[in-house]
Amino acid sequence: MAKLICIDSGHGGSDPGATNGGKYEKAVTLAAAKLLKKELEAAGFNVIMTREDDKFLTLAERCIIANREKADIFVSLHCNSAENKDAHGIETWRYTSVGATTKQLAENIQCRLIEATGARDRGVKEGSLYVLKHTRMPAVLAEIGFISNTDESIKLFKTHYQTKIAKAICQGIIDSLK
Repeated sequence: MAKLICIDSGHGGSDPGATNGGKYEKAVTLAAAKLLKKELEAAGFNVIMTREDDKFLTLAERCIIANREKADIFVSLHCNSAENKDAHGIETWRYTSVGATTKQLAENIQCRLIEATGARDRGVKEGSLYVLKHTRMPAVLAEIGFISNTDESIKLFKTHYQTKIAKAICQGIIDSLK
């Protein structure tokens, strides 16, 4: 039986997420999530998305979707932002008190993202982010770049870069299930 992956594209609707001029995190995460869905389906996975358009969902609603559907893996996509406009790179978050499966998933996705993009490796981070804490399956949150950094922001809005991210996350999931 094919594994079920839940993709959560951060923010949406009335919550734009981080911004840079007229560019919104919610647009990057949705575009990358749709590309990730295609990659995962092509690799034989079943996929559900917390949102497929520009709508607002609470953090609780995102977790309810993943838990109700009994997803095997949960991946949330986000863009970082910082007051320091030079901050750049990719990092992947996991919940602090979870086991080796989630740690390996986060490490594999982070490794593949850095290989694919050449971005600065900000590493795997641990924290109690809501969507990681309240999902009942291995769950990670990938910060795929800094929207506040002009160079990274330009890349984040390009389809070819989003495709690199989608392929990398897909391969990181495959690596984790071997």
